[in-house]
Amino acid sequence: MTAVLPWVTLIICLAITAARLPSALRGENRVVFYIFALMSLDILLSIEGPYLAIDSWLGGMNVANLLLRFLLYGTFLLMGIKIATGFGSDSAAKAIRGPLGLTVLSITAALTIYFFVITDTRGSAVGMTGLTWGPSLEAYAALGRFYPGFVSVCLLPAIWRTVAGRAPLLLRGASALLFLGLTLLLVSQFFPLIPAVHLWLRSLINYSAVLATAIGLAGIWFSKAYARRKARRTA
Repeated sequence: MTAVLPWVTLIICLAITAARLPSALRGENRVVFYIFALMSLDILLSIEGPYLAIDSWLGGMNVANLLLRFLLYGTFLLMGIKIATGFGSDSAAKAIRGPLGLTVLSITAALTIYFFVITDTRGSAVGMTGLTWGPSLEAYAALGRFYPGFVSVCLLPAIWRTVAGRAPLLLRGASALLFLGLTLLLVSQFFPLIPAVHLWLRSLINYSAVLATAIGLAGIWFSKAYARRKARRTA
């Protein structure tokens, strides 16, 4: 199952990206298109075949993993601001794009580069699983989980208010999926506690988080589009 899940996740993200393309070409809500395009790239770089091919072009030193980290940071920056704005949470938007959020992002990015540089990363391996793990690699991996977790913490209260509120059922259901996806990202902060024999749980949690987040976001977009069409028909 964990071997199939990455490809299923990639196909779904690509399908949603393609569905958003016509609107993006018309200049409508292009940020949503960029978010799904980035999510697709993130998933592509987490699958062994594409990862190994791309990393070989970059020198076989797992630079592709470093690239993936920064794509993830960009994805969550854009997604965080968009979701916070969409759910009307000024506090979440300020936390993510304000001085605190940008400081957290800058420090995370700088430390990510630092720990990558001081680590022996020779030998391409998706997820860097084939390398000898030590303190610097553990810190590098933790940083990759930290910033998405930070954005998730900022967003979850606003999303929960919609889930528990009186919004239309479709919007509440999509928001619940988004809430689940971001919650799973918080669970990923505890990956070091998972025994080596159960490492497959990491893939299951990661891809389930992406799937729930992507489908939740798409559902929110669809529910709002449906509500607008319904309002026009009523008018």
